Amino acid sequence: MKPSIRFIPFLISVAILSVVVVRAQPSPATNKAPATIAGRVTLDGAGAQGAHVMLKPFDRYGVFKIGLAAEQGPALSAVTDAEGRYRITEVPPGDYQISVFTPAHAVEGERIPLMPGRGYRLVEGDILEGIDFALTRGAVITGKVTDGKDRPVIAAPVNAYRLNSNGKRESFGPILDAIVRWETDDRGLYRIFGLKAGRYLVAAGFESSGGRTGAGYRQTFHPDALDEAQARVVEIGSGEEASNVDIKVAAPVKGYVVTGRVVDAESGEPVPGVTVNYDEVDQRGSVAGGVGANALGEFRFENAPPNSYRAFVINIDTKSGAGTCGGEIKFDVVDRDVSGLEIRTPRVATISGVVAVEGSNDPALRAKLAQFSLIARTESRPVLTGPGLGWNGTISPNGTFKLSNVQPGKARIAVTNSEPPKGFELLRVEHNGVEVQEFNVNPGAQITGVRLVFAYGKGVIAGRVEVRGGTLAAGARMRMSYSPEGVGGANHSIRLVDVDRRGQFVIEDLTQGTYKLYLDVYGPSPAGVDSIKLNAVQQLVTVAGEGRYDVTLVLDLAEKDKDK
Repeated sequence: MKPSIRFIPFLISVAILSVVVVRAQPSPATNKAPATIAGRVTLDGAGAQGAHVMLKPFDRYGVFKIGLAAEQGPALSAVTDAEGRYRITEVPPGDYQISVFTPAHAVEGERIPLMPGRGYRLVEGDILEGIDFALTRGAVITGKVTDGKDRPVIAAPVNAYRLNSNGKRESFGPILDAIVRWETDDRGLYRIFGLKAGRYLVAAGFESSGGRTGAGYRQTFHPDALDEAQARVVEIGSGEEASNVDIKVAAPVKGYVVTGRVVDAESGEPVPGVTVNYDEVDQRGSVAGGVGANALGEFRFENAPPNSYRAFVINIDTKSGAGTCGGEIKFDVVDRDVSGLEIRTPRVATISGVVAVEGSNDPALRAKLAQFSLIARTESRPVLTGPGLGWNGTISPNGTFKLSNVQPGKARIAVTNSEPPKGFELLRVEHNGVEVQEFNVNPGAQITGVRLVFAYGKGVIAGRVEVRGGTLAAGARMRMSYSPEGVGGANHSIRLVDVDRRGQFVIEDLTQGTYKLYLDVYGPSPAGVDSIKLNAVQQLVTVAGEGRYDVTLVLDLAEKDKDK
């Protein structure tokens, strides 16, 4: 048995009798005094000897870099001594996530899978003491997944959903819920370990794509419930094991064949070689399947369960690899095969032009814009997201750009990088010398004379969040969203930084202008009820140029409770 994606386990040594201190070499480029972080790890109140504490960098937008070891370097780590104490020294200043790696134990106050630990910004010469972790012995749930004929279901995804104090399932969003899963072995057996004490619902199968498991079975809760409300709750304490939590999955949903073809909207001629995907109308973004159209533009979907769907065409630029969605059609699968579908795809357009940096003619500065990816967001026509997709083109080092596969309709140009070059903002879009917010794109159009004007700056907002009227519950996290007010308009995307456990955050490389800050709070409320408080606090900050701008945001928990 194994989870679909889990951290690689390692043995915790008990032979080390003194604190192991790990030192990192400070960056010679900055010559800044290194920082120190230290604390204690306890297990059921006593010092936990041999626990591994890891310190990993965050990127500048607060996204934990999983799997990017080549960019972030090896994690710093330390092993606790006989009293559970650790110390990591010679840490270069920066943003870090600190966590204790204990696969078989639960860490109190941590809730979100794949995002363990706590975020801190370590400044020059910082000495951060008392970063403690409390462990409890992990609970275990085991069982067997079988079909209607008592045959084992092999490699079936299994998940345990923890219930909050209101009896509602804790959820971390569809992406994380889909990633952190366990699987049955060749005997249909599963074993989920390292769970916190509590009440759980255990289910085999995925919630999307018709509710089918990898073997085609519908998602089923222990012991044999298709409806979550009929599921049997499994209650388990710290260090306990709940065995025989068996699941008899429901019979596979009968699927049907869906066939059709892709044609040019104007000529009616077949469009070969494009990719045709389909998804459920009420669950966009959860693709149920995809196939390539043959030389006659024909496509065929197999085993589609009864539901309402939309099928859509993906146009891929063979040179850049950029992809956008073309024509689409909705259809229903009821109790028979569906045939004769016709997706009419319009001729795509192109938008081309040059880029410039406001107030600068420095070619080296302009060349940095080649790191940007550009996108033409077209009204009512979605744009794909994901590795290698979600953009129409890039900027060349010589300062020119060309967006391909632009769909007809009203289109806006924006940048798509999750981590674009530091210090740049798309200030405005011009067409033939006139500022525009959008383009009216006709099929097959070739729009030229476009100029993208970027601003460049090095301003810094250094802030802190002051919590009043109570204390945030263990496991709560704060995150700051920010966007320019009246700068870039719809061409600018909201960015994020994490607020560390000391209530501190820093937003760097800002251009001149006024920014709107939004403080979001994720996690359990003081009463123990799971909650997400979006835009809990908002504040405007004006950046007049380079330099540091200090700001304090007040999170009044008592005032928020009055609003309920």
